[in-house]
Amino acid sequence: MPATPTAVSHITAVRSTAVRSTGLHGTRLSTRTQIALAACACGGVSAFLYAVDPNRHTVYPQCLLYNATGIYCAGCGATRAIHALLHGRAIEALHDNALFVAALPLLLYVAGFYALAAWRANAWPEIPVDGRALARRGISIFLLMVAFVVLRNLPGWPFDWFKPVPSGG
Repeated sequence: MPATPTAVSHITAVRSTAVRSTGLHGTRLSTRTQIALAACACGGVSAFLYAVDPNRHTVYPQCLLYNATGIYCAGCGATRAIHALLHGRAIEALHDNALFVAALPLLLYVAGFYALAAWRANAWPEIPVDGRALARRGISIFLLMVAFVVLRNLPGWPFDWFKPVPSGG
């Protein structure tokens, strides 16, 4: 079925409004402003995580999979791991979620590299996408996460070390 001119103009209008980042008064935010706002948001979240212990306060969301089944997912303990890292307790963070702690330096490097390139150019760089490579990486990450979930839910030593420490309240 061919697209009518009104349908095409509607799709174009939706596409153009979805791509634009606008501020409070409809003005376009520069890339540097977007990066600065994201850095402020990350700083605020980090300050909150530093100040509010997930082991003592219930303001953080609970894992639905764990609450329903008793199975630890790949993300269980990540909030406590961030809190422990912010307080300089790396071993405790590894115990809470070893996969997250191991992946964090890579995630921070990639995000920092991308943000720095965008800051220097004051424009978001194009990301070349190779579908096959992206699929291979996605499948590899998925399999790694499944293996981590299986290992952390096996009973006994040494697998108990992968389970997050139960929160105290």
